[in-house]
Amino acid sequence: MSQRNLLPALPASQDDSSLANLWRHGLRNQKDSNGEALRSDDPAPKTYLTPPHGEVMNWVPQDSAHPLYVPENANFLREILFDNMVQVEVKPDDPRMSEPKGLQVTNLNGKTLTFTRDASGVQVEGIPVTDSKINEDGTVSFTLQESLFGHRERVRDAWEKMPKPSARFGPFGGGHPMNAPPPPPEPF
Repeated sequence: MSQRNLLPALPASQDDSSLANLWRHGLRNQKDSNGEALRSDDPAPKTYLTPPHGEVMNWVPQDSAHPLYVPENANFLREILFDNMVQVEVKPDDPRMSEPKGLQVTNLNGKTLTFTRDASGVQVEGIPVTDSKINEDGTVSFTLQESLFGHRERVRDAWEKMPKPSARFGPFGGGHPMNAPPPPPEPF
């Protein structure tokens, strides 16, 4: 895996991000062929975007397998995380956001993100920002009203394509149908 594809360490400022658990999972599984942890040597991003917690929690139904925790989708997980990281600092009060073209920056996937500001507030790619702050470590966080680049829909599509195990007679796979009468007691 090249340095360019390695996830950066999770900074303390992002520990409560809606993407933090997915990020931790990506880091845990970022290993070389000997099973040794791999870490990026690149400078840490200075700007982080995150969808709301409730949305990320509901990308797939609760208590079901999540496609972003499946090894086959490691690249998809990295794509989502990198889409929400920007190498340069974007301050919430940057006056360039109010210009006609807005402030354009590139995320870690090389996609252009346009930050704009109007009377209703700041938007990223047209998605309203619900919260922004400069963190103690100097990084900047923007919470978006929804996911970028159709991530929610793409995760749901990946979930739909996953094989679903069928519960065998009840939610815990017991060998007795839940609506059947109980078996007769064992004789003494």
